[in-house]
Amino acid sequence: MHKLLLSIAFLFSIINVKAQKEKYNFPEDFGKKETTVLISPGAKDKITESMIEAFEKEYKGKFEAIDDKYPKSSKYDIANYRYVFYILEHENPGYWVGKDRFPPTTDYLFGLMDRFTGKTYDQNFYSGNYKKGSRNYAENLEKLRIKNSNSGN
Repeated sequence: MHKLLLSIAFLFSIINVKAQKEKYNFPEDFGKKETTVLISPGAKDKITESMIEAFEKEYKGKFEAIDDKYPKSSKYDIANYRYVFYILEHENPGYWVGKDRFPPTTDYLFGLMDRFTGKTYDQNFYSGNYKKGSRNYAENLEKLRIKNSNSGN
């Protein structure tokens, strides 16, 4: 009976997550002026590689991977390298429910930092998969870039 209740609760949580509208919170004027997006490294090499791969496949604007989480202004001037794409990780500890063990998990949050204003634009949801999350983020950023570059402003 206990497992049945946990299964039902899990199914409702999946339905609730699917029902939420994904919002990326991009800067409204992103793409109106050409800029090179810097890709900040993730906590692990495989995460950084996935972020770069996502931009290679989905994003058609200029981007460049960097080794430092905080780009130095002297090397990357803000006019040409205004935005930094980054990933934040949230570790969820494992836990026990009765005799059942639920393993630890990691959720990922993606965002852009505007180096000119200092403002960050985090998406309003976590992704449980850094590869898929990176790809969806880059795909939606590309859609905004195209829309704003075609607006003539």
